[in-house]
Amino acid sequence: MYKHKATMTGRRHAILKLIAKGYNNKQIARKLGESLCSVKIQKWRLYCYLGEIHTAIDAVYMGLQMGLLHESDLAEQIREEIYESNIEKQMYCYS
Repeated sequence: MYKHKATMTGRRHAILKLIAKGYNNKQIARKLGESLCSVKIQKWRLYCYLGEIHTAIDAVYMGLQMGLLHESDLAEQIREEIYESNIEKQMYCYS
């Protein structure tokens, strides 16, 4: 677990939504009018807030679980990646 205590801010929520739409760091920076460095720091703090998160897909998955995102926020490619991941396969396994 990360030692940094992060909070969910409006900016981090906006970044999470853009991640869910499939934007990369450079695209997020342009969209929000921030520097690439600032986006990377905010993204790291977002990951701290969500838990032990290391990838964008994990962040989106946790965002869905925590009610921070809705299915309509997801790009098709992200949706497919989440539902094809091992996490989802384990979750819906009835053995």
